[in-house]
Amino acid sequence: MKALSSSNEKFRIVKESLFANASYKLVAFFITLILWLSILGRRDFVVTKDVEVDFVTAPGFSMAGQSTDQIHIKVSGPQPMLKKFKDKSQILSFDLSDKTGGMFEVEMTPSKIEVPKGIKILGIRPNTVRVEIVEQTK
Repeated sequence: MKALSSSNEKFRIVKESLFANASYKLVAFFITLILWLSILGRRDFVVTKDVEVDFVTAPGFSMAGQSTDQIHIKVSGPQPMLKKFKDKSQILSFDLSDKTGGMFEVEMTPSKIEVPKGIKILGIRPNTVRVEIVEQTK
């Protein structure tokens, strides 16, 4: 009989320790759950976007050709910001008005591309665009 009351006593102690301060434990559980979900929601996603490239030449000169009309930009960041970035049409314009006729290679560096704060540029393809500028004939 004594062994039975001893096990009942252990059960009562365990039960009391589990349910003591239950409201505090419940609040702590929900705070932990909210923090965990917010950290999970901060994952960065990766998106590739095609962007048109345009070149501005000096008066009296024009573009005879360029190796590509678009570049592919690979970016990462939070999903809502990436959606806004991807949906927004964008044209990259490069000023070549200081160049006279000839062949030139224009580097596509991340510093030349504007992206919203919180978005990182992972890669640009191609990283150079070859352009040919010729003098216009009258």
